[in-house]
Order: sequence, then structure tokens, then C-alpha cells
Amino acid sequence: MHPVRRTLFAAVCLAALATPAAAHAQRDSATIEASRAMNLRLIGLMQSLQIAGSPELAAAINGLLSDTSAHMRMAPSRPATPTDSARGMELVRAARAALAPYRDVAVAEREGYVKFLPWLADQAMYHYNNVQNVFATVSSFDVTKPVSLLYRKDASGAMTLVGAMYAALPSATPDELDARLPLGLAHWHEHVDFCGPTPEGVRAGTQRVDGESLARWLRITSRDECLAAGGRYVPRLFGWMSHVYLFAGDDPKAIWGGDDHDMMRMHHHD
Repeated sequence: MHPVRRTLFAAVCLAALATPAAAHAQRDSATIEASRAMNLRLIGLMQSLQIAGSPELAAAINGLLSDTSAHMRMAPSRPATPTDSARGMELVRAARAALAPYRDVAVAEREGYVKFLPWLADQAMYHYNNVQNVFATVSSFDVTKPVSLLYRKDASGAMTLVGAMYAALPSATPDELDARLPLGLAHWHEHVDFCGPTPEGVRAGTQRVDGESLARWLRITSRDECLAAGGRYVPRLFGWMSHVYLFAGDDPKAIWGGDDHDMMRMHHHD
């Protein structure tokens, strides 16, 4: 895609995601399908972008990928029960057995997992997304088919599988999240309060979509600040997500995150 058309398409995607239908998905199938299709188009766009790297953009995106930024909101948590612990153990056991072959990233790639943001060489956490699993997770949950595999680079530069990411619709209730991964263990989160250029601004050449500009947009974290900057406010990107560090050992806190074991340093914000 031509760079100008690609940046215009990016702005259009962001604008569409900001509409009430996409940001606050209703229960009817047409709206769910529209939201899912738009999110998948946005994933595809972000995959295809070729943006010159900059330290500012790398820092902004790595903060987002590791969920240390103000763009992350946590779902309500619940006290863990013995039932949660037993169910969590079974989920981890099943997922480990199914996903162990993906310790070899080449196997994951052959089976449909694609590196997210391939143009960003140095990532704190590498997400390898599976579009078919994204489709499937809309209507059902299978712990052996995560939407993403999570890798870190070791000292030699090789990819090390550390876990998986699971997802749910933006409209999912706490009970629906709990039915997938227990709220007493899992840290469900969503990415919120984004700002981007308007299609009109990109078309007119008054707003740019390059590394330095995108880093500035990512630093905006409220509707008022976004509108003051002349941008298009996006309340939410994608839906609910949860990282499970299946290969971090047998300590539940290391697997699910907690206290000083948090690998994402998650936090709540209003």
C-alpha cells in the first residue's frame, strides 16, 4: 500500500474504532461481527506498517506491550478460592501440554502465529498472533488456542516462549471473564484512552503518521487532551486480554502474576 494511503487507512481505522458500536459492543451478532472485523483490519494494518524506528516510538510501544502505561485498565479482581486454584491448575496443565512445541518459534510460525509489529526490532515482549484463534475466541474459549504466544529474547537473541495471551469481547462481563480464566487468579486488562490523527488531517498533510508523531499521540491519555491536540479519541482498542506465563515455573504468582512476580507490573487506574 502506498505510504499516504496506508496512513489515511490507519486514521480511518482509529476513527471507526472510536464509534459507540465498536467501543461499546452490544450483544447482537451484527455489532459483534463488525467490531471483530474492524479490529482484525487494524491488526493487519499495524502488521504492514513500515515506520522508521525512533527511540521515542520504541519506548512508547514497549510501555504499551508490557502494560506499564496509562493506557491500561484492569478488570475487577476477586479473592482466589480453592476452586479457582484447582481450575487454574488444570488450565495451565492443558495449555502447557498443547503449547510446548511452540518453544521453537519456527513451529509457531508454521502453524499460523505471526509476529506482531515486525517492524519494531527491540520489544520488551514479543506477541505472535493467530488470527484464526482470534475469530474462534469470540464465541468460545479454548485454553490450548490462545490469541497470542508470548516470547522474550534471551541473551543470545533467541526467542524464549514464556506464556500466552487470551482474549474476550469488549462487552464481556466479570462473570464471563471469570468463566474463561478465573478472576481470582488471572489479571484481565484492556487498552484504553488512545488518540490519533484524523483522516482529514492526514489527507491535508497537517498531521503526520511517522515514528516521532506516533510517539506523541501515544503520550496522550485523555479525551480532553486528545481533542485539544486536534486528534481523534479512541476509548478502547480491541477487547479484554490476559497474559498467563505458563512457562515461568510452578509458582502460581509467577504464572498468573502477583506481588513482586508481576512480569507486566500491572496496575489499576480510574
